[in-house]
Amino acid sequence: MKVLFLAAAAVLCCILWQRWELTRFRVTEYQISSSKIREQALGLVIADLHGFTYGKENKRLLEKMRRLNPDIIFIPGDMLVSKYSETYETALKTLKEFVKIAPVYYSYGNHESRLRDPERINHPLFQKYMSQVKEAGVTVMETGSREIFMGGNRVQLSALELELDYYEKGRIVPLEENYLKERLPDRREDLFRILLAHNPAYAEEYIRWGADVTFCGHNHGGLVRIPGIGSVISPQLTWFPKYDAGRFQVGDRSVIVSRGLGTHTFHIRIFNRAELLAVKFLPENGKR
Repeated sequence: MKVLFLAAAAVLCCILWQRWELTRFRVTEYQISSSKIREQALGLVIADLHGFTYGKENKRLLEKMRRLNPDIIFIPGDMLVSKYSETYETALKTLKEFVKIAPVYYSYGNHESRLRDPERINHPLFQKYMSQVKEAGVTVMETGSREIFMGGNRVQLSALELELDYYEKGRIVPLEENYLKERLPDRREDLFRILLAHNPAYAEEYIRWGADVTFCGHNHGGLVRIPGIGSVISPQLTWFPKYDAGRFQVGDRSVIVSRGLGTHTFHIRIFNRAELLAVKFLPENGKR
């Protein structure tokens, strides 16, 4: 009887801990220096919010973002959960507040891409959502590149939307040869290049293509993390994903993978606090 009581108490403690953990997020800071950056700028990265809220109407998240005072906001996908239409309205309300803070650039994750299919039951609602997002002043980027200002810097921002075949459960599908080169041909060597690419599984391809920094999400930090080892399983049901969270660097090029801010389907975060990324871009000498 005592063993059962202790087991039940342990389970209850775990449930309460997870409920508490899912109401918290942290700010993770990164610095990137480059000779192609002229003036210091701050970018925030919001990945995998999935219609989540921190406080009423995302009050706590928005307050933190306002205090950070960014020059730009990047969203590498999954602001909503495709099968839950109520998350569309939540995402829209949040995006309307984001644009009051800084210019917002939003690219597609697999949840947005899934809703492109006219056969999906929520396709008409998604079309309305995207129309309202654009009307709110959010710049929605499909696969392609454009030149933008990030603070006082002119940079090249690119976005990559992968076909849903590349999100197959249980395995990583190899990327076609020259996939990025054929879809993102207009690379500017003289500008600092930022790539929004939801799926981090192809980090090496993003680096080879020539992105100075790529922002990804999708893996949610691996859901469950073992201290000192890393993540156990991804939402795509791949074991021990290589690119789970954090910064991966080759030479002077980086891929930064967010642990995300929300969850879906598997509402767990074990040793895996949700995060808002604050990325400081600096001239190569680190000065303004």
